[in-house]
Amino acid sequence: MRILFFLQCLGVGGVERQVFLLADHLTRRGHHVSIAALHVLDPRWRWLESPESLRVQVFFPTTPGHVLSAASQLVRATLRLRSLLKREEVQLVYSTQGAISHFIAWLAPRGLPDTTLIWNVQGSGAKDIPYRMDWKIALLSHVCKWVSASVPLMISCGQAAYADREAKGYRCQRHMVIYNGIDVDQFRPDVEARVRVRSQWAIPENGKLIGLVGRLAPQKGHPVFLKAAAELASEREDLRFVCVGDGPEPYRRQLLRLSQELGLTGRLIWAGSRQDMPAVYNALDVFCSSSYAEGLPNVIEEAMACGVPCVVTHVGDSANVVADMGIVVPPGDPQALAVGLRTMLQKLHKVEPHLLCERIVRHFSMETMVDATERALLEVCSGGVST
Repeated sequence: MRILFFLQCLGVGGVERQVFLLADHLTRRGHHVSIAALHVLDPRWRWLESPESLRVQVFFPTTPGHVLSAASQLVRATLRLRSLLKREEVQLVYSTQGAISHFIAWLAPRGLPDTTLIWNVQGSGAKDIPYRMDWKIALLSHVCKWVSASVPLMISCGQAAYADREAKGYRCQRHMVIYNGIDVDQFRPDVEARVRVRSQWAIPENGKLIGLVGRLAPQKGHPVFLKAAAELASEREDLRFVCVGDGPEPYRRQLLRLSQELGLTGRLIWAGSRQDMPAVYNALDVFCSSSYAEGLPNVIEEAMACGVPCVVTHVGDSANVVADMGIVVPPGDPQALAVGLRTMLQKLHKVEPHLLCERIVRHFSMETMVDATERALLEVCSGGVST
């Protein structure tokens, strides 16, 4: 198959990592795979490039600054994508990351009978998220709902993402769930890595480290995590906290100021973005996801694969991933999150890391995801359903 993955932007987030891993594995299986994106959000996206050097194209260097430039970029992106589809004789265009990429990927192959469209859905909507969706994206989301009946296949990352799109009125010709997968050979318990990273962060030998991994963005709920951390820090001297990930400087400064106001200076590490994520997870005693919105969070899968117990908010498929092996709390509630973390700390001696690993290997491995995706793509491609 000749497959093009199409994204809105390139960065170091979970969606981008899933695309690069999936593209890499499909390439190894003999398919002709390339990636295209509208623009670059974070230059560190090159961390995701595989040794096989997947072909990656970026249409524009920056995001549009105002409405007219956004409209102009939309038109130019559609024309560029259409030209690319024709030039490379793409059979399947696999669009992910949201309404902008979905709409362009729907419009570009109109009238190309040999190119079939697939939409991939990662997010599942937000619960009481403290910001509003940009009106331009909201408008395109409505347009995508209206045109969805002409889309041959939508693949959702989890049951919550599926239910969210169904509730919003999306009616693609076919809709299936394929859970995100992770490389369980890479993400696994590693005692040496644990010792190394904890030494770098100066974690006391008997200290307990609670970590949050995610870009600095409102939907990740960092203020909720910081307030819960402050409550726990006032109770126990042995606790340390770490936030792994980066984001826009204004929001980063806002979070840093809040952590200082909460008295977390000296107890909280701002680690920024890291490439050695398996080692980072291994350094933790408890992993925390305080998000307001998720689809199926890769970070929870990765932490569990490394044998780390999780406390997560009830968004997306987070509860489905941890099952009865983790603790689930409502989003946006620092007190509830503190209770969940406190409870997990008290039961750490009962945690069996190998059972956490086994759950991920059994249900959320990369091989399982690639197998299911390849079958779905082959079926759509051979069915001759065009856009």
